Amino acid sequence: MAQPNTAADSNILFGILALQMDFISRDALIAAMHAWVLAKSKTLGQLLLDQKALTPDTHALLQALVQKHLTLHDNDPEKSLAAVCGVGSVKNDLLRIADPDVQASLVHLPAGQGVCDDPYATVLPSVGVPTSACLRFRILRAHAKGGLGQVSVAHDQELHREVALKEIQDRHADNPESRSRFLLEAEITGGLEHPGIVPVYSLGQYADGRPFYAMRFIRGNSLKEAIARFHPLPLQEKDRGNEGSASSNFAISWADSSMSARRSSMPTTAASCIAT
Repeated sequence: MAQPNTAADSNILFGILALQMDFISRDALIAAMHAWVLAKSKTLGQLLLDQKALTPDTHALLQALVQKHLTLHDNDPEKSLAAVCGVGSVKNDLLRIADPDVQASLVHLPAGQGVCDDPYATVLPSVGVPTSACLRFRILRAHAKGGLGQVSVAHDQELHREVALKEIQDRHADNPESRSRFLLEAEITGGLEHPGIVPVYSLGQYADGRPFYAMRFIRGNSLKEAIARFHPLPLQEKDRGNEGSASSNFAISWADSSMSARRSSMPTTAASCIAT
């Protein structure tokens, strides 16, 4: 019978909970786990303190959270790890650490996003699963992806309509600056009221703190596609399409002037985020 791997189990539990609570970044977790492999006499929490990734008060809070999690699962680290949902791709990152104790502990983590029945766990959304505690938005299919966010077509289960649901991408989810930029984008877009600007319906966040916002879903071509289609046309056909182009140009100009007015009343840091 295999011996319990209590130290590795407890350290991984500590690290996953710290990541889910947004107390540390994914990079900080991976770096600390690599350091623990070389210094197993220390706990992961101590190493995160040494690396200045945690403050003493946050470390104490996390220790209490880990102990509570263990208490709810019979003080068994393996059961606690099995109950941790919403692990996402961080498990794949940890699997790259070539250490037998780490590998043995990771076996207990749920596969994929780890949707399970633990009422105390953080559950992330997936296709066909309601995306908020109020069960309002259910993702139907992926639609588009940009540099910071990704857009899905979702069903609004309160108003029974399709919407565009924009979420921050996983690779930016643990970055406070990226989250701030995403929220600022939602706030600015939501403040632009014009027939040529897509309206924002709602702003929210998942249990793990990742923000999202819902917009009207517009069927048709993107502005980039419209421009690409417009330029090769003969001159007379371009003239017939000028009405739509003028409307789009007016909307863009109006949005730019509105954001310029907002910049004048914003702190410098906020204005610079919009500019980038």
